[in-house]
Amino acid sequence: MNKERKIAAVALGCAKNRIDTEEILGLLGRHGYLITDDPALADAVIINTCAFIEEAQQESIEAILALVKQRRDKVPLIIAAGCLAQHFGERLLQEIPELNGVIGVHSYAEIIPFLESCFAGKRELLLLAPPDRYRDLGPRLLTTAAHSAYVKIAEGCDNRCRYCLIPSLRGPLRSRPTAEIISEVRDLIAGGTREINLIAQDSTAYGADRGLSDGLSLLLQQILQEIPSFFWIRILYAHPARVTAKLISLIAREERICKYLDLPLQHINSTVLRRMGRRYTREEVVALVQKLRRCIPGIVLRTTYLAGFPGESRAQFRELHAFLQEQPFERVGVFAYSKQPGTAAALLPDQVPSRVKQKRRRELLSLQQGIALEFNQRLIGQKFTVLVEGPAGAGEKLYRGRTSFQAPEVDGLLYFRSPRPLRPGSWTQVQVTAASPYDLYGTALK
Repeated sequence: MNKERKIAAVALGCAKNRIDTEEILGLLGRHGYLITDDPALADAVIINTCAFIEEAQQESIEAILALVKQRRDKVPLIIAAGCLAQHFGERLLQEIPELNGVIGVHSYAEIIPFLESCFAGKRELLLLAPPDRYRDLGPRLLTTAAHSAYVKIAEGCDNRCRYCLIPSLRGPLRSRPTAEIISEVRDLIAGGTREINLIAQDSTAYGADRGLSDGLSLLLQQILQEIPSFFWIRILYAHPARVTAKLISLIAREERICKYLDLPLQHINSTVLRRMGRRYTREEVVALVQKLRRCIPGIVLRTTYLAGFPGESRAQFRELHAFLQEQPFERVGVFAYSKQPGTAAALLPDQVPSRVKQKRRRELLSLQQGIALEFNQRLIGQKFTVLVEGPAGAGEKLYRGRTSFQAPEVDGLLYFRSPRPLRPGSWTQVQVTAASPYDLYGTALK
C-alpha cells in the first residue's frame, strides 16, 4: 500500500452524507492515506452522491462528469459512493466508463481494500447488504467548522413512505448505541464544538428497533446528564407521528435544547397524506403544531412539503396553499414530487405533469417568502445569544453567526457588526436591527 496517496472527497446531498464522508476520511487517515480538500491534488476522489430526488441525482451525475472533464492523465481515480451508487450500481459503471469504482452505503468498512483494488487497475463494484446493526467506522475527520457538528444517531428507516427510496437504499432502522453517541458528543464538546445537531432518517424513531419507547427523549436526557457543559443541541428530521408529550416537555424545560424542531409534513390534505403513507391526518398535524406552540413559547418550526404528488388535485393543492397561511411555519422547504423507480408512488396513477408540479412549487415558495419575512421582521429590536461563525466579507467588524433558531446550512444567518474582535465558535449577544426573508442583521452588544 502506498502511504503517500492523497484522497479527496466531495459530499453531496444531506448532512447524513456529510457524516458518512467524514467517517470514510477518518478511516482512510488512520490507515495512512493523506487527506486533501483539493481534488486537483488527489490521487483519488470519492464523490458521495445523493439519490433522494431527480434533481439531486442529476447534480451527482454532473459532479462526476465535471471531475472526469478536469482529470489529467487518468488521475485522479474517480469513485462514486453513496445513495446514487447504491441505487444504480452496475449501471453507473456501464454508463460512465471513466468511473474507476462504485461503492454502496453499506460497504464503507471495506473502503481500504476496495481503493487498493482500484489503484491496481480494477474497476470495482461493491454493494453489500445492510448490516443487522449500526456500524460505527470510528472517529470522523470533521469537514465542518469545529464549533458546529452533526451527530448521526441511527441509520436506515422503517417508515416506508411511498415516495421515498431511503429504506431500499439505507435498509431498516438501526439505532446507534447510546454509549457511542454520548462518547462522540463528549469528545466533540471537549474539542470546542458548541452546537450538536442530531440527525437520522427519522430521529424520533431512535431506539424503536431495540424496543425503546420514546428513545429520543431518553437519549437527550442521558446526553445532558452526562455532559454538563453549555452547548446547543438541535433535533433534525422529527417524524410528526412520533413527537411525544415527553419530548415536547423536555424541549420546553431544557435550556440547552434549541427551541427549534424540523418537522417534515410533506402535505396537509389527509387523503394525500394517506396515499403518501405518512400515518397522520390534517387534524393530528394541527393539534400537534398547536401543542408545540402552546407548550414551547417561541419555538421555531421547520417543515418540508411535496408539490404535485400523484393524484394531487387542484383542490388538494389549494388546501395546502391555504394551510401555509393558516398555520405558518417559520422555515419551509418545498420540493416538486420526484418520480423514483423502485418506490410505490412511481406506480400510482394520475402522475402530475412536471410543469404543474413546478408551478405549484413556485406558488408555495412565493407565499412562504412573505411569511418568513414577516416572522423575521417581528424579531427587530430583540436580543439573542449568537454562535459566531466568523468574519463576513472584508470588513473586520462585520461578522456572521446563527441564533438557536437558525440551523446550519438550511436556514439563514445573522450578519452583525461588533466593536470588538470575535473568534469563530464564541458566543455573543446581538440585537436585531433589520431583516430580510432569510437573513437577519444586527449589532453585537458591548
